[in-house]
Amino acid sequence: MVRIKDIADHVGVSTATVSNVIHGKAQRVSEETRKKIEAAIKEMGYVPSMSGLMLAQKRSNVIGVILTGKNASGEPALADPYYSLLIGYLDRYIREKGQYMLLLSLSDTEEIIQQTKSWNLDGLIACDLQTDRLHQLHQLCDKPMVSLDAYLGDRSDYINIMTDDFGGGYQMGNYLLSMGHRKILMISDDEHGSSRQRWLGFQKALQKNHVPVSDRQHLLITGGYGERMAQLKQQQGLIREQTALFFSSDLYALEAFTILRDMGLRIPEDISVAGFSDLLYADLAQPKLTTMHQDIEQKAQMAVDALSCLIKGKKTRDWILPVKLVERGSVRRIGNWELL
Repeated sequence: MVRIKDIADHVGVSTATVSNVIHGKAQRVSEETRKKIEAAIKEMGYVPSMSGLMLAQKRSNVIGVILTGKNASGEPALADPYYSLLIGYLDRYIREKGQYMLLLSLSDTEEIIQQTKSWNLDGLIACDLQTDRLHQLHQLCDKPMVSLDAYLGDRSDYINIMTDDFGGGYQMGNYLLSMGHRKILMISDDEHGSSRQRWLGFQKALQKNHVPVSDRQHLLITGGYGERMAQLKQQQGLIREQTALFFSSDLYALEAFTILRDMGLRIPEDISVAGFSDLLYADLAQPKLTTMHQDIEQKAQMAVDALSCLIKGKKTRDWILPVKLVERGSVRRIGNWELL
């Protein structure tokens, strides 16, 4: 294994000089000497110790990304393609900043705090955590933190990057009404966070157009895949009363395609289906899924940029990312409806 002393002997300088170059203190070294050391490092295949770099720089260069299980069944969050894509983009943009990502896929707040302190993380990005847990983390961790898709009310202790979930639900409600649908069921997995905002926006669209809204128009499905499918089967009577279904995520909409066909329902001839997020699979499905597009890559990039600003002590602000309707083949027109 190549050591710093080996590099120093090869170039003919002190170990302290080589250490300064490796640990980002090259301003103490002449440009000519720095180039020689860097060339020797590459030629000799020296790999610096991460623990040594952390000690020398007094920071870890590691960003913690917090992701917890999505449902009571303990199904991993990364089983949802949305979170897989989000984490992939976060990793890309964190690396572009010259840092590394540590994924904390934990459900216990105290354990998250313990891991944050033990790794001496430079900052945190919290994905889709409920407000009370976010406040607790921020208070106890004392680290720069950016949250994704949180609904914080009047709190502004940290930066929040979020999708316009309310506006997306409202747009989808208006769209389905414009296509002549009045018997519409929204299906989601949560009564909090982004799912709730999408429901409230959808509800507002119906109310504004004088379409009666009741609890029977919002169906909650929870648990893992098998449990969700069983719950849809149990609600076959309610589903057959509808002309359209609006799912709070593309994943749930695409899962339902098979169940609906097992019920003998054709999409969109017998029932229209819409989702939310515009994942790759929405365009691969048959029929292609009508959905609300959100820019997951932009959300990840903005979160990393915002955290970088906070780490450097710079001011930044919250962001609400717009959404747009993507009309495909899973929704059909059944009549005309003039929106108010």
